[in-house]
Amino acid sequence: MKHQNIHFSFLTRTVSYLSLTCATTLALVTGINPEVKAATIEFDADMYAYSNPNTCTPKLAPDNKCFVEDGFNVEAFSGRNTGSTGSDPGHFHEGGHFHASNSYEAQHFSAVDRLLGVYLTLANGGTFSLESLDYQLRDNTRAISGYSTDDTKILISTTFDPTQPVLGQFTEVSVGNELGLPFQTLNLTDFQNITQVYIASSGDVNFDNLTTTEIPENNDPNSVPEPGTLVGLLTLGSMGFCFRRKESQR
Repeated sequence: MKHQNIHFSFLTRTVSYLSLTCATTLALVTGINPEVKAATIEFDADMYAYSNPNTCTPKLAPDNKCFVEDGFNVEAFSGRNTGSTGSDPGHFHEGGHFHASNSYEAQHFSAVDRLLGVYLTLANGGTFSLESLDYQLRDNTRAISGYSTDDTKILISTTFDPTQPVLGQFTEVSVGNELGLPFQTLNLTDFQNITQVYIASSGDVNFDNLTTTEIPENNDPNSVPEPGTLVGLLTLGSMGFCFRRKESQR
């Protein structure tokens, strides 16, 4: 009976040592950091400077209006001649701009072969997740090619090629065609760990409160530990092994 108690104590301590070593090693390898920064793009009218902000460098086309809010570059984009590969192929047109006099983005229809919207990236080039956005249908009489006025769609994608038709490039969320409703919140789960996102609609939709979470760089599961981290891993692994060996020799 006494021998069994000693054996049980040995197993308990061994498991404890190994658990501690494994947990610490896992934390170092994965770079676990509980600090995930939340941010909300509120389209503050003051930042728009009468729909003419110029506080960041546009990435899609020269002279696109762009501003920084809560650590994000918010750029207006205008896709022209979408779906065309002829003499004047689809492209990001210069001079994309906002419509934010009421402190929300009044995204709107322009032509059947044009798509206007918002392009979002982190100012530091990092990774983020789009968690939700607020929307409101403003007009139900116009729609871009491939879509109907009977059911306006919110369009969201991490990529957009203006030379291709808009239809089929975006995740579509139906908002119907009923006017006069207040802003509603759309919760999202398909846009995690991204570096950019395009937000638009097939017609005329107001957007506000784009809610995001920034993923810390050291939470990247594909990141390679620094040399100092590797030394720490080896040291901890050796400690766990030595503790176990010492116990087994008693």
